[in-house]
Amino acid sequence: MASGASFPRGSQFPAELIDSVIDHNHADPATLKICALVAKQWMPSSRLHLFSSVFINHGNAREFIDLLASPLCTVALAIRKLVVELVPGSQRWLGEFIRRLSLLDKTTNLVGLEISGAPGTLVRQEAQTALSTLSGQIKSLSFGPVVFETFLVFGQLLCSFRGLESLSCACIFQVQTIDPAGIQLIRLQLTGTLRQVKLASPATKPIIEYLLRQGAAGGSAVLPTIANLSLSYLSVDDYPPLTTYLGTPNDNLQSLTIRMDNNFSGANLDALADNLQLTHLQALVNLTIQTLPLLSPDQTFRLLARITSQQFSNLKISVALVQGVAGLDMLLSGNHFPALQKVIVVGPSWGDIRQFLPRCDVKGILREN
Repeated sequence: MASGASFPRGSQFPAELIDSVIDHNHADPATLKICALVAKQWMPSSRLHLFSSVFINHGNAREFIDLLASPLCTVALAIRKLVVELVPGSQRWLGEFIRRLSLLDKTTNLVGLEISGAPGTLVRQEAQTALSTLSGQIKSLSFGPVVFETFLVFGQLLCSFRGLESLSCACIFQVQTIDPAGIQLIRLQLTGTLRQVKLASPATKPIIEYLLRQGAAGGSAVLPTIANLSLSYLSVDDYPPLTTYLGTPNDNLQSLTIRMDNNFSGANLDALADNLQLTHLQALVNLTIQTLPLLSPDQTFRLLARITSQQFSNLKISVALVQGVAGLDMLLSGNHFPALQKVIVVGPSWGDIRQFLPRCDVKGILREN
C-alpha cells in the first residue's frame, strides 16, 4: 500500500476481524488503547479487555468510586475482576469502598476477586468482613502471599463465597488450625463447585487437607469436582495429603501441573517420583511437571509409566537427556499412550531433544518449548 494511503470514509472492517485483532492483543494495554481510538466500532471490544481487571488500593479507591458514579462512565460493565492491594495497618478503607460499590450497583459483571499485598501483609478482620460482602457474585478467588492469623479464619472467609468455581492461593497461615481434631473445619461447608485450584506452598498442605475433609464429610475421599489442579513450590510436607488425593480413583481431574524447586522444597526428586501416583487419574489429558534440577530419565519413566488414562494427550516435562533416555523415548512413542499428541521437553536444546528422542521425533509428537 502506498505511503499515506487511507480507506474511504465510512468503510468498515468485518466485526469478526476487529474482534480477532483486539482479542489477539488482550494482554497488551498500550495496543488496546490505540485500538480504542481507531474508530467507534473498535471501542467496545478494546474497553472490554482494558477494564476487565481493575487494580484498587487505599490510594485510588475513592477516585475509582467517583468515576463509577459519574453518569458519563462507560466502563462499569467491562469490569470482571477486582485486584485489591492491602498494606499493613488499617484496612477500614476497603469496607467503605465495597459498601459504595454495592450501592452503585453498576459492576454487575464482576466475578473475580484477587487479594494482593507485600509478603507478610496480615488480612485484618475489617478486610475479611468487607470481602465477604462480595461473596454472592464472585466465582474466581485469588490470594497472593498475604497472611491470615489461622487457617480456620481463612476457611470461614473461603466458605462465604457460595458460588466459587476457581481458587488460587499462595497465602500463609500463622497457625494452620486451632482445631487439631478438625471438627470446626468440617463444619465449615464449602458450597461452591470448585473446578480449578491453583496452590503454592505453604498453602498447599492445609488447603488440600481441608478439601479432603470436605470430601470425606460428604462420603467421598476425593476432591470431587476439580478438573484443573496446579501446585507450585511443592515441598516434602505436601506429599502426604497429595498422595491421599492421587491414591483415590478420580475421573474428573483433566489437567495437573506441578512445579518444584529442590532448593526450596528440601525434598529430592526420587521422593517426587515415588509419591506422585498417577494411576487413578482416569480422565487425565494434560500433565506438566517442571523441576529444578531436571528429572532424570529413570525418574521420569517411573512417573509416566503409572499413567493409565486413555485420554492422556499433552505432556510438558523437564528432563535431563542422559543415560536411560532411550527407554523414555520408547515409552512415549509406543502404544502405552495411544492419544499422546504433544510432548514438550523443558531444559535441553531443541536439537538435543530431537537427537535423543528419535522415535518421538519420527512420530511427530515433539514440540519446541
